[in-house]
Amino acid sequence: MNERMKFVLAGFCVGFAELLPGISGSTVAIFFGIYEKIIKALSAIRLKNISFNVRKLNQIFNLDLMIPFIISMIISVLVFSKFILFLHNEFTSIFNIILGILMIVGGNLIARKELLSFGIYRNLFFLIGLIVSFALSNLAIDSIDISLINLIFAGFIAFSFFLIPGISGSAILLIFGFYSIIIESIAILNFTVLLPFGIGASISLLTMPKIISYLFEKNRETIISFFGGLIIGTGLILIFY
Repeated sequence: MNERMKFVLAGFCVGFAELLPGISGSTVAIFFGIYEKIIKALSAIRLKNISFNVRKLNQIFNLDLMIPFIISMIISVLVFSKFILFLHNEFTSIFNIILGILMIVGGNLIARKELLSFGIYRNLFFLIGLIVSFALSNLAIDSIDISLINLIFAGFIAFSFFLIPGISGSAILLIFGFYSIIIESIAILNFTVLLPFGIGASISLLTMPKIISYLFEKNRETIISFFGGLIIGTGLILIFY
C-alpha cells in the first residue's frame, strides 16, 4: 500500500473511531503509523508558514497526504454518524468489548518495545497512563447547559483528546453530557451547535499539536509509554465497566 492510500484509509478509520465513545482517533493513527506525521504537520500551523506557494505549503504540511486524510475522515463522520448513534444505543456492551480487545492488543504493540527496555521512567509513565485513563473514566459530571461558552469548551476538550491516544473525544463528551447532541447535530448539520463547537476545536488545533510535538522531540519513548498506558487502560475500561 502506498503512503497516500494509507492516509486515505487511516482517515476513514479515524473518522469512524472518533464517533465511538471509547477509542481515540489518534489511537487509530498510531496503529497506522502516521500519528507523528500528523502531529508534526498540525504543529506547523502558524502565520509565517501560510502562503500561496503550493509547493512550500506541501513541504511544510504534507498536503498531498493530509488533504486526502482530512477528506476521507470528514466523509466517514458524515456517513456513519447516524449508524454509530444507533450502535451506541442498541449494542453498547458488545461493541465496547470488541473495541476494548482491539485497544489492549494495539496498546501492547505500541508500548512493548519501550517497556521491554525496562527503563524506570518509561514504565512509570506507562503506569501513569493507566491511572489517568481510569481516573477520567470515573469522572461523574452532570450534564452541562448547552450554552455558547460550554459548546466552545466542549469542542476544545474533545479535539484535544482526539489528538491524544487513549481516551477518545467522544468519551469525554459523554462524561460532560454533550455526546448525543453533538452526534445528532452532525447527523442533521445543526450549525447552531456545530459552529461554536468548531471554534473550540480550532483553538485546540492551534495549541495542542505544538505541545505534543515538543514532548515527542524531548522524550519520544516516554511519551509512547504514556500513550500505551492510556490505550490499554481505556481498553480494560471498555471491557469491564
